[in-house]
Amino acid sequence: MKILGLLRDPVTCALLIVSAVSAAPASSGRSHEISNIRFENVTQTSVDVLWETAHPGTSQVLEARSNEFEIERRIPDAADSALVTSHRVRVDHLFPDWSYYIYVVSVDQHGTMSTAPGPQTVDGKNPLMLMRTAPTDLSGPPDFKIYTLGPNEAFAGHDMYFLTQLAVVAGPANSFYVYNQHGYNNESDGVVKYEGAGKGNPETISVHFACNWENPSAKDSVEQQQDPQRKLGFCDKGVNKLADMSFRLRTTPETIPGKYSVSFTLENNGVKRTGTYDFNVLAPPTAPATPQLTEKAIPGLSTWEKQMVALGEKWCSYRDQQNAVGNWVIAWGWTGDAWFYDGGRSYENIDTYTAAAGHPNHPFWQHCALSLLEPYASYLVANHGGMATYAVFPSGMAMNYWRTHAQLMRDGVKVLADAGPRHVGYIDPAGIRENSYRSNAWMMDEMLGAPRSPMLQRNIDKIMGQLNMIANGQGGPAHPFMAGIGMEALIRWYDLNLAEGHPDYRVLPVIKAALDGVWRDSWAPKENLFLYDFYELPPSQDLAHSALNNMVSVAYAWYWMQTGDTTERDRGDLAFQHALDVPDAVSTGKQFSQLYEFSFDFVRYRKGEKTSSDAPENNPYSGPYADTVPPIMEKTNCDPNFFPGCKAGSIGSTTAVIFWTTYKPATSQVGYGTNANSLRGTPIDKSLVTSHSVEIAGLQPGTTYHFRVRSVDKAGVEATMKDLTFTTLKAATTGPPK
Repeated sequence: MKILGLLRDPVTCALLIVSAVSAAPASSGRSHEISNIRFENVTQTSVDVLWETAHPGTSQVLEARSNEFEIERRIPDAADSALVTSHRVRVDHLFPDWSYYIYVVSVDQHGTMSTAPGPQTVDGKNPLMLMRTAPTDLSGPPDFKIYTLGPNEAFAGHDMYFLTQLAVVAGPANSFYVYNQHGYNNESDGVVKYEGAGKGNPETISVHFACNWENPSAKDSVEQQQDPQRKLGFCDKGVNKLADMSFRLRTTPETIPGKYSVSFTLENNGVKRTGTYDFNVLAPPTAPATPQLTEKAIPGLSTWEKQMVALGEKWCSYRDQQNAVGNWVIAWGWTGDAWFYDGGRSYENIDTYTAAAGHPNHPFWQHCALSLLEPYASYLVANHGGMATYAVFPSGMAMNYWRTHAQLMRDGVKVLADAGPRHVGYIDPAGIRENSYRSNAWMMDEMLGAPRSPMLQRNIDKIMGQLNMIANGQGGPAHPFMAGIGMEALIRWYDLNLAEGHPDYRVLPVIKAALDGVWRDSWAPKENLFLYDFYELPPSQDLAHSALNNMVSVAYAWYWMQTGDTTERDRGDLAFQHALDVPDAVSTGKQFSQLYEFSFDFVRYRKGEKTSSDAPENNPYSGPYADTVPPIMEKTNCDPNFFPGCKAGSIGSTTAVIFWTTYKPATSQVGYGTNANSLRGTPIDKSLVTSHSVEIAGLQPGTTYHFRVRSVDKAGVEATMKDLTFTTLKAATTGPPK
């Protein structure tokens, strides 16, 4: 923390960071090739990165926004080709008082690449250098810069969103005003011009800025704030470091295709700046011609089928084994389990697929699905949908509801959909996964009978914009599997609207462009997989991390099924065929789910079936599943994973009160003793509850006891927590004071 405090001084910043990494060897290339990495001219929005090389080489800097993110930018995009030994690269487009993480890259005349101190190593350690920009000069004359980010295409008759960010160089924290061209909130928050050849009609395009774009009502009036005295819209961010606002460009069906630009005027602390944004309007797409689909065997299908069963059994058995010894997935903090990436959906598909192939094993596969879905849905309901936005999985629950009519599953989808638009509506491609997951929750809720969410259309438009940026090589930290998640959400959107009689034909060209962009930028033909991070240099050797082919292959198959495009079909086939090549690609239940969550639909689409496996017609009612899931415990007050000691007041010198919770009602009992292998049990409290409390009496003072809590649900399924300990207090001394 002392170092971070000193980083506000540019000179000290450079000296401290260089001394911290000078002993670290280069991560690739020649040993000791790169030395003396340092920073000069540190400002609020830029910095010069300097280093020396032993041999003449090119110059390039790779940057991440935090040490938890992968590399997302190369500066410059193509390395400076001048072969020098003293290197200087200006890194700009930064924000004040912000931490960035970098490493440098040089390639000599023989093509040997050397890097220092990165890239991130396979063991997960991150050696990247910290680079912190100067803070806003609060007492200086007001000044700021405008950055923009977003797609470059809109279809006539639809909306497109782009992002503006203000980097406040100087001046106090204040509101950021937007000048309305013809009055507040009349969608005239900018001036649109036609820039193409011929004649356009910019008057058909309206401009609307938004501060509160997460509002559940999706009403324009909620998205803006008004200053009645100045008749300006404003965003009251209250910080100088970073201020975002989004702009919506709304075209009409009459908008003439061509090149346009929009200019907008922003004010902060009395200083005005005008920003511009260029975009193209495309003609609205029409329905594709009926494709002529030629039959072709699916390569790798038999391997996928065999591994489907072997891996499914492995990770289901693993969870059962962990449950048996009381190692619970507590409060969903461990994402290595198969519940992550909707393993319940995968297991229900395995159940259907194996039965159709003549090898039914319904009790086992249904148990596997329920062992993931029931605790997940119960947690959602108990916590009002409070799940991390990267762990929102409604499909498996919806499929189970159609199959079993279990109200818990319907409630699980409902609370996810109603949890609000937290952390959605991103324009930055880094948020495409979260946008897609939230959209899926709304769509699955709609498929279960709920009205359409007013936020859904806006989220879909933003996903399309994010895929457009990925197609243009501007995906930043969005990985190929995230693009796959976005495309899968658009496929569901297309099918949902097609069933309602108003298909959104934009989905096809958007997915086509994204498929081609991902293939161009991320497909590694030697390894036959999509590189996890194509910005990283040299390319990552962590193949297991990249082996997520089947999160993308499904979109290739779907696009072929819609259009007959054999190029996309063959690319998808290649990805599917090699999805299981990497030996360590399925070392966790999470990775099993990632490889199988979407790939059942890949197989369906390649066989010419037009609907997803999670459509209601593919999940007919078959009756309730048997209750085989133990009442998994969320926590106990003496669990060292949650508390360094027992809850205050629960442990005395001769008594102890043990508390725990279960996700479904169950009985209460505690086994205890001074020897972990010889425990005596308290009387069983047969009340079926989720919050448990058992008092133990007759204990010895100052003694360590082992204990295991035990609960049995109404179906007779038992759960026992792993061995834990508590120590009673020492007996109080008696007699007169000495």
